[in-house]
Amino acid sequence: MAKALRKFQEEETRSYRERIRELVEQDYVVAARELLAEALEKEDHEEDLSGWQQVLAPAKILRVGGERDIDRTSDFQWLKDHGDEYRGQWVALFDGELLAHGGDLEKVLSQLEDHPSGQRALLHRIH
Repeated sequence: MAKALRKFQEEETRSYRERIRELVEQDYVVAARELLAEALEKEDHEEDLSGWQQVLAPAKILRVGGERDIDRTSDFQWLKDHGDEYRGQWVALFDGELLAHGGDLEKVLSQLEDHPSGQRALLHRIH
């Protein structure tokens, strides 16, 4: 019982940011989202949690439609091979080729408008 109480007290002394990071590192994303919501609801913390708000936000579907069953294997391989070079940016890939990239999604989309494969590109933000 004392051990459980000590663990509870330790968690209360750690910052929300530390506790959220630990949950994410352990793949407890739902719990991290719940703790983030608790922190934002309290509003008495002095931490900037906006980065965690972005990371833990639900995924957004940007576009639906187009061809189904496109083989994205070469695009996923490109992300593994080159992703570190484009951290913090949006990338547009098709058939293992980088079509466009940048920090602003709207600019990347505008670069794709005239590209022949632009409508079929995989859009991904690299964190």
